[in-house]
Amino acid sequence: MSTKPKWQFPPRNGGIDFVRDPSSPHFSDDPIPKLVREIIQNSLDARESGISDPVVVKFEDTEVEPELIGASQLDEHLTACLDRAKSERMPQDVRKVYEKARNALKRKRIRCLRITDSGTTGLSDSNWDALVTREGDVQKSSVGAGGSYGIGKNAVFNVSDAQTVFYSTRYVNGREGRVEKMQGKATLMSHQDPEPASDVPLVGTRRGGGGGELQHIGFYRASNGDPFFTTAIPAFFRLDETGTGVFIMGFNPLSSDWVDAVTSAVIENFFYAIHHKQLIIEISSKSKNVLVTHETIDQLFEGKSKPNAYHYYRAIRDEEAEQTAEKIDQVGKLDVYLTIGSGLPNRVAYVNRNGMLVTDSKEQRYNPMAPRRNGLWPDYAAVVLPSTDEGDKWVRGMENPSHDHISSEQLLEIDAKREAGRVFKEVRDSIRRIIDKKVQLDQYGDRSNLYELAEMFPEDFDPSASGNRELRVEEVAPRLITPGPPGPEPGPGTESSPSPGPGRGTDSGPNPPAPGPSPSPRPTRAPRLDNPRFIPVGQREAVIAFAMSEGDLQDKVRVALTPTGGEYYRESQIEIVEATVLNPGEHDLSIENGIVSVTPKPDERLAIRVTTRDRIDNLAFKIG
Repeated sequence: MSTKPKWQFPPRNGGIDFVRDPSSPHFSDDPIPKLVREIIQNSLDARESGISDPVVVKFEDTEVEPELIGASQLDEHLTACLDRAKSERMPQDVRKVYEKARNALKRKRIRCLRITDSGTTGLSDSNWDALVTREGDVQKSSVGAGGSYGIGKNAVFNVSDAQTVFYSTRYVNGREGRVEKMQGKATLMSHQDPEPASDVPLVGTRRGGGGGELQHIGFYRASNGDPFFTTAIPAFFRLDETGTGVFIMGFNPLSSDWVDAVTSAVIENFFYAIHHKQLIIEISSKSKNVLVTHETIDQLFEGKSKPNAYHYYRAIRDEEAEQTAEKIDQVGKLDVYLTIGSGLPNRVAYVNRNGMLVTDSKEQRYNPMAPRRNGLWPDYAAVVLPSTDEGDKWVRGMENPSHDHISSEQLLEIDAKREAGRVFKEVRDSIRRIIDKKVQLDQYGDRSNLYELAEMFPEDFDPSASGNRELRVEEVAPRLITPGPPGPEPGPGTESSPSPGPGRGTDSGPNPPAPGPSPSPRPTRAPRLDNPRFIPVGQREAVIAFAMSEGDLQDKVRVALTPTGGEYYRESQIEIVEATVLNPGEHDLSIENGIVSVTPKPDERLAIRVTTRDRIDNLAFKIG
């Protein structure tokens, strides 16, 4: 039997008249990031078990001879598709698909994106069929595999002007030894057979220039219907190691710098796998080469505009950031990496067991692990991933087709949806408790821990010094000044008077009294505060929290920041330029001359987030 290569589109025989791929909209927006996610996820799914070496995935922009992929014969099928689109007056965008495909195949050398992996199992038997010849089927070699719909493989066609992809694999079979095979696949539309009509009538055919209607998917393979094996595979498609190759014909990245686009997609979606030495990516074009490893990812992030993923990467890089959420039904335990600091995205990112970022949405309908933000929390970034494959599998059953959202609505049974909602609430509560503990909201009572005191008195604690040092604690009474009737301005050094702020006072001394009788001044008093706290959350940001002692509640109080403690002592305040009350409800708050005026409510512990003009992260303060 002849094994001559041939494009084969099976007869439609009255079956579905396919015009467009219904899964395409899942991947048509942001085609490069979604291609990268699908390809690398599949490679990580096929990681060779028992081997500690990382999976290596290579992206290479190259060219292929038209004869190597049967371009002239495929062009006949593309022409038949274009003729149908024109005769049936299909939308212009449908016609353009086949015009672009024909133009891509007419080049002397056809542009091709060659993607290969190593350190993987390759595609044997059912895994090969699931990728190449079956629609909607999922065959994964690992329990924690990422795909669950079997349509992610179609993402490759969104960057193929030729609507054509070739697959090659190399694997080891216990009985046969080393096996290599290759096959091409084109996804078009149902179209008229460009070859002469057969004498045997077909059911549901449409006569007029061909042998009947053909299905939308065709394969480039041996004439007997088998893939090409071993020596019959052209050298361009053969792999040097066990693994899988995907060859995208008529490659059109829809990007001015596809190497940069792939690099960004890699580090923003697979930072966890890369940092933990599970993945290496090589990207090459005629003008640029990029290597992404655990050693280079930090530098590659530095060249970007600090995306959210950079902060997630920093969180998982910090060994002290890891905590474990308590065991929860279905999902088991969760590893939580949490970092605190100014300018962080205030998001929880869910990463699957393969090390791919699935979602960091703030909306719980897309990311049910994201807790509602507490107004007293500073800026934060968190990464969450399941500790077990079973937990990962349970969450994966609620991923959308493009694997970038999680929702219980993906489940079929109402009871399962309700159970998932209950479990996710427990997850959010557990993550919320971890964040609360990290930012120490529970320390607003009578007790303070050394970490908080070290922030308040940094001159007594130098973490870079060698050896252990005793933390010296001194008590500083915060001052909170209440306004009295106008009168002569007190002289310097008066305990109850605020220190001069920006724009207040002169070197010539107190202002002369206004003409006329002067009212008797009512001395200002310093009310007693209940557990005041000053909590730095950035170089120029802090949370000031206090409550008024019983009987000391005033209509309005003024809060100024005066550095204190050892060498940092000075009389002038740090100017506050922005202030926000974090408590719910409305509060009368204003800023004048760098000092905050606010009206507390009865029985309320007030928390104010302030931004200052100068740095405050290395200062301790008295509040007054």
